[in-house]
Amino acid sequence: MKSSRAIFLLAVLGLAACNLPRQPDTGADFATALAQAATQAGLASPTAPPGATEAANPAATQTGPGEPQGQIVYTCQTTLDSQRNQLCIVNADGSGQRQLTFDDTKDHFFASVAPEGESILFSSNRDGGYEVYELALDVGEPVALTTTRNNFAPTVSPDGTTIVFTHARGPYLWDGQIWLIDRDGGNLRQLTYEAGGGWDATWSPDGSQVLFATHTGGQIQMAVITVETGEVTVITDLVELRGRNDWSIHGLLSTYIGAPWEREIITFAPDGSNVYYLTEGGNNLAPSFSPDGNWITFTSYRDRVRDPNGCEIYIMRVTGQDIRRLTDNTYCDWQPRWGPLP
Repeated sequence: MKSSRAIFLLAVLGLAACNLPRQPDTGADFATALAQAATQAGLASPTAPPGATEAANPAATQTGPGEPQGQIVYTCQTTLDSQRNQLCIVNADGSGQRQLTFDDTKDHFFASVAPEGESILFSSNRDGGYEVYELALDVGEPVALTTTRNNFAPTVSPDGTTIVFTHARGPYLWDGQIWLIDRDGGNLRQLTYEAGGGWDATWSPDGSQVLFATHTGGQIQMAVITVETGEVTVITDLVELRGRNDWSIHGLLSTYIGAPWEREIITFAPDGSNVYYLTEGGNNLAPSFSPDGNWITFTSYRDRVRDPNGCEIYIMRVTGQDIRRLTDNTYCDWQPRWGPLP
């Protein structure tokens, strides 16, 4: 019989195939999709990322302008124990890989990089129940920001002042709501009150809205809440959608979808339209955009399909091209989140 913790991890990593279109084949088409997404998000229309303008010539995407920048924090299961995860970080070009947490008696996961690039936020049971912590990368000693237990998936707002996270009633992420807390750990307040729960929250580029997952109509869907008014809009109507998501500076949204071991990364506009697959095969999960919006990092089993320890960290251009593997370990590397260098 699986433990509740094992069931929780299976749900996070990937619990009728949808007939969604693939990403547009040409850079011009993708540039148009980006512009439409930006317009819907109230942002200035972006210049098409290098991967898009070069899409008609795959060889041109391997080198040249638009190389990945920043750093990616992720969960590294160094002990091969699903209840004792650690945190690792790597530069976007694959260099500088290092472990950040080392207590193998505790669990650390759901990390994200703060907008200044100098610290990470994460969840851990290092002091008992799961709390939100901040870890300065040049210090190495985590600081607890919450004391209410069962707090997961923290992310700092673009202006660096506020943390959004999931507070659950128990050990299950999807049995919770979205909460906010000031960066210093003060002014704790609840943001969502959804009947279907709320989890896996990410900020809009301007910090005015939060994207999150919720249950509605018997399915997981993506919803957006306006922070100031509390107005919630469910923006997707898809089958077998998963929760982990992100929102790029170009106004493009991303999450993953599909049956167990058949997950694929998708992108879509802020109103849920223009849905495209970016991947095809290999079980792909948990996308996160680069700070410049031109790349996506994700977890995949594509090189060790159906191997429980076969998950590694990859990056690809936002068009789905130029896939590069960043980690190569005997244990599972998962939950990547992209952020800037200090």
